[in-house]
This record gives sequence, C-alpha cells and structure tokens, in this order.
Amino acid sequence: MRRRSLLRWVLGALLPAARRAHGQPPLSESAVKAAFLFKFASFVEWPAGVFQRPDQPLAMGVAGDEAVAADLEQIAAGRHVDSHPVVVRRVPENGPVTGVHVLYVGTQREQRLRENLAAVAGPVLLVTDQPDALKLGSVLNFSHEDGRIRFAASLTAAQARRLKLSSRLLAVAQNVEGRAP
Repeated sequence: MRRRSLLRWVLGALLPAARRAHGQPPLSESAVKAAFLFKFASFVEWPAGVFQRPDQPLAMGVAGDEAVAADLEQIAAGRHVDSHPVVVRRVPENGPVTGVHVLYVGTQREQRLRENLAAVAGPVLLVTDQPDALKLGSVLNFSHEDGRIRFAASLTAAQARRLKLSSRLLAVAQNVEGRAP
C-alpha cells in the first residue's frame, strides 16, 4: 500500500460510503487524526494479560487536543477493535494518565511532552504530534507534509513498551525508526 492511498486506507472503514460518495467537504485535521488513532489500534498487538477479558474495553486517551478527542468520540461510538468496545477518555492537563491502551498527546512544549511521555508506563501505544517526539519515546508521531497528515513509527519505542506493530501499519508509515536495514 503506498502513501498515496494512506488516507483512503484509514478513512475507508470509518466513514459512511454515502459521505464519501456525495463529495462532502474535506475532513478537518482533527477528524483525520482521530480516524488514524482509531485505526492504529487495529494494528497493534498488546502483550498477554493487558486485557483480562476478551470484551474488556480498549481505552483511548487524548491529552491536549479537545478537537481530536471530540472527533474520536464520534468515530468510536458503538465500535469495537477486535472484540473490545472502544472508550475515549479526555486526559486533564495535569491529571494522571492511567488505564489507557492508546494515548494521543497533542502538540505541547517539549518539556511538558517529556513529562507526559515519562509518566505513562507499560504497554501503551503513545501517539504524538510533535517534531522529534519519536526520540523522546513516542511510538507513532504525526507529521504534516504537502498539506497531508502522515505518521512515522519507532520500533525501538514499541519494543520498549512491549507492543508489536503490524507490518501492514509499518508499510504505510512515512518513516520507521529502528528497522533493520
């Protein structure tokens, strides 16, 4: 799958065909990011024991971006990832980050981003939107290129968090750090 079809890959299963067919206006940046976040969870393998029950909710946290949180709530409403119903949690500015499987941290000052990333322990898929965030420990990071939303991945960060990223996800990443040559 080439980058050219990346947005189609993400949005295809998430938006009603009628919306796409009727040429409605382009989606907002926050809606595109929310669609990516929802889709990312389908391509991650969490270690055994993370989910105590097959129907335990998959919790997606959003910190620092209310628009993405609102769009993700709309996308996730009534949906499942594998057998897990998806719940969205808004993470307060200085609140603790616990009980999430996916955490999106919007654009922040580098020091605050470092603090947020360091505060999250265990097998959590950390997704950010900040230059050089992969070097700070993010697993996936959004970037903007030619007016489009892209993402890069860090296999090193994923392994440190005991997460396995699907080769299908990595195939559409703009860049993959830590991949063997």
